[in-house]
Amino acid sequence: MNTNKERKPMSKKMYITLIVCIAAAIVAIITVSLAVGLTRNPDTPTPPGSGIEVPDDPDLNDDADKPDVPDDDDQDDNDDSDMPDDDDEPTITEPEYTLPMSNCVLGAECSLDELVWSNTLHWYSTHNGADFTAEEGAAVGAIHDGEVTSVGYTTQDGYTVSIAQTDGHTAVYKSLSADITVEVGDIVAMGDVIGYVSDSMASEQNDGPHLHLEILDSAGNFVDPMTLLGEASEK
Repeated sequence: MNTNKERKPMSKKMYITLIVCIAAAIVAIITVSLAVGLTRNPDTPTPPGSGIEVPDDPDLNDDADKPDVPDDDDQDDNDDSDMPDDDDEPTITEPEYTLPMSNCVLGAECSLDELVWSNTLHWYSTHNGADFTAEEGAAVGAIHDGEVTSVGYTTQDGYTVSIAQTDGHTAVYKSLSADITVEVGDIVAMGDVIGYVSDSMASEQNDGPHLHLEILDSAGNFVDPMTLLGEASEK
């Protein structure tokens, strides 16, 4: 009987001790759980290199793909650079007429209203063209673009070529040599050689080798050639 009384107090102490240990263990577990929960904050992003990719901000990607918006000043500079500077580019105007020969001297001038003395015919008469004195055989060029309408010969005028010009005038080249280089229907440009200087014009034979040039308007009236060749002669 004494043995049982001594064991009961011992068992009670063991239970109390066990309960205290269990309580301490529970407290420890709760404490550890709270500590772990605080260290793993769900709002904190995972650092780089942890194996979890953080998605890029879509707004940032869109801005990266968009081209830079040019400033108004830059755009104005680009527009100005593309436009040609008219002041730096000289305007070249081709002459409407050219002289029939590069080396020539103006001889007898055109005289449509006043009678002038003829060294060959020995009388006074009008002079319906302008004479260009040059060495025999000098090349004669077309003074304007046009079409050859006649090629011929008469004793009074010598070998002649008529060209209907694109400006409506007709140019008649007289006192040419026999070796004319164009035919009826040929289209000639200003400066093209049509023949050569000679003294084949019997009515002006005493004036020596020269080109006798006459110009008629669309109505068939004579025009002083120098009114059209004046600017060309000054070049």
